[in-house]
Order: sequence, then structure tokens, then C-alpha cells
Amino acid sequence: MVGVVSDLWRYPVASMSGERLRRAFIGPLGLVGDRQCAVVDAATGEPLVAVREPALLRYRARCDDPVTGSGVQVDSPSGAVIPWGDMRLADEVRRGLGRKDDEPVAVIRAPAGAHAAQPVALLTEETIRRVSGWAGDDVDRRRLRPNLVVDCGDDVAFPEDDWRGLRLRIGSATEIEVVAATRRSGVLSRDPDTAERDTRAHAAVARERRNHVGACCRVVRAGWVAVGDPVRVTP
Repeated sequence: MVGVVSDLWRYPVASMSGERLRRAFIGPLGLVGDRQCAVVDAATGEPLVAVREPALLRYRARCDDPVTGSGVQVDSPSGAVIPWGDMRLADEVRRGLGRKDDEPVAVIRAPAGAHAAQPVALLTEETIRRVSGWAGDDVDRRRLRPNLVVDCGDDVAFPEDDWRGLRLRIGSATEIEVVAATRRSGVLSRDPDTAERDTRAHAAVARERRNHVGACCRVVRAGWVAVGDPVRVTP
């Protein structure tokens, strides 16, 4: 056993803040309900992402049904709670991003998941602690936007590196393959609640790790995962 699952996160809308889970189903496209929706420029169809539109992070997306990932709701910084599909949502987001009336956005479904790379973002508690040490302050894990966090129970730095190319079994059946290290974007420099900029962690990761920490993974065998599940390297 290389560790246990210590944290699970889902981001129902790409580039918005997400929700913490105790249990989730990982299907071929990642956690059910993860990045199932996106915000795009209504004129061009180009996805709006937090790297260029950091104010998106101030919106929190969650699912009414934590098991099926259905019923997406968005908590706006204005205090409004708007269900996905409500015509008010696009205009609320447009105003929150500081766009003019003639710069509309659209809110769309992304059936295959609006993932930047592989569908599961893996991180370890050890990596979070090491990055926090470099930054000189506790780094909020939400800046790193993991889906699955593993606690290896020791202080070996960046265990994800040793798993690259290997398969991990989570619980009794679910399997993922660690494909590559995750290249970090400017989202690491943004406060996940206020979107204010603090570059200490990102600068350290760029300096010490050539801007890569954590890992992106593909799904080998679908199944349920839960906080506390053992994680093993498969033969």
C-alpha cells in the first residue's frame, strides 16, 4: 500500500470553484459530474478559463445529487444561487467577469468533460506540504485543483513522480494509470475564494520543479472511491 485517499474534489463547471466529496464514482471520463459544464464566449465559442478570466474562481459550482453529479447549482459572488440552465446565469457571469453588454457569454454542457489533459488530477499531501514550505505559508490545495488526494503517511517528496507509468488501485476495484506530471497554470497564483494574486507558490514550483507538480491520470477501471480507501500499485 502506498497511501490512502485523504480528499476528493469535483468541479462541475470548468474553471469555477468546486465541491469537496466523501465518496464519488470514477467513470471513463473521470469523477461523475466533473467539468460537465463550461462557460464560453457566446460569439466565438472559445472556452473562458480561469487563467485568463480569474474572476470565474469566485463562482462555486456544486451538484444537488452528490452521487449522480446531477443538478448543477452555481453560487455567485453576488449571493445568488442559480441552477444550470437558468437563463439568468449567463448574464450573471458576464457581469461578474466585467464584460460589456455586447460581450455575452454562454453556459454550455460538455458531455465529454472539459478537461485540460487526462480526466483525473492526482495530488499527494506530501506535495502540498512541500509546496507550502517553499511558499513560506500554507498553500490552499484548491489552488492546485486536484480530484484525488493521497496521503502516503511519510515525508518523501513528490511520490507522484515514482508512480508515472504505473497503475494505482483505489479501494477494491477502481484503477487509474498515472500518465504525466501536471503542468501548472496561473491559477496556482490565485486565491480560490477572492481570485486575488499571490505568486509565491507558483514561482517556487516554476523554480524548483520546472512548473510541474502532481499528476494527470487516465481511468483504467471504473468504480467507487471514498476518503479512507487504500491506494496500491497494481502488479
